[in-house]
Amino acid sequence: MKLLSLCEIIFRCALFALAVYHIFKREFKFMKSAILVLALSFLPELLNAVFKIRIDSFSILVYFTIIFMALYLGSSYRFYDKYKWWDRAIHFLSGIGFAGFGIAFAGTGSGFIKLVILLFGFTFSVTLHVIWEVLEYISDCITHGNAQRWQKVHTSNNHVSEKALQPAGLVDTMNDAICCITGAGLSILVWWFFI
Repeated sequence: MKLLSLCEIIFRCALFALAVYHIFKREFKFMKSAILVLALSFLPELLNAVFKIRIDSFSILVYFTIIFMALYLGSSYRFYDKYKWWDRAIHFLSGIGFAGFGIAFAGTGSGFIKLVILLFGFTFSVTLHVIWEVLEYISDCITHGNAQRWQKVHTSNNHVSEKALQPAGLVDTMNDAICCITGAGLSILVWWFFI
């Protein structure tokens, strides 16, 4: 059995067990997060089955890490508020993981030169990040949440420097963008040697 298959099985079984545990504890917020992460864990296989896009094992493992950190630990357990570095780490990892997704998309057309594939991977990753930020904003508007730290009153100061000249939302979004671009850029440099 391949290492990736084993990791996928363990990851999904753990999420299923967490969902069942939260059902019995009547912690429905946590249960919904576990089920959402479990459902999203099938995205790489869906892309392969429907579009014949094969994503590499490393990018899939990074993707699993991102969705678990962001949706389960970050949202449900409020790790975004507990750990100052949490949001930046997720955006850095998303830059790495989504660049791998972009390379898989570009690589399916075979015949592209290496530089074009890597440029597409970088651009794809940064574009997904922008969409992510827009969805955070829409979610905040609909649910009266504060994922982007733009509300005037919020409980966390983790995303704002004491010397910040701009409102928290702008600082948070710019930090997220810089972390994503850095992660995507570094991963593209590494990918140069593997394509």
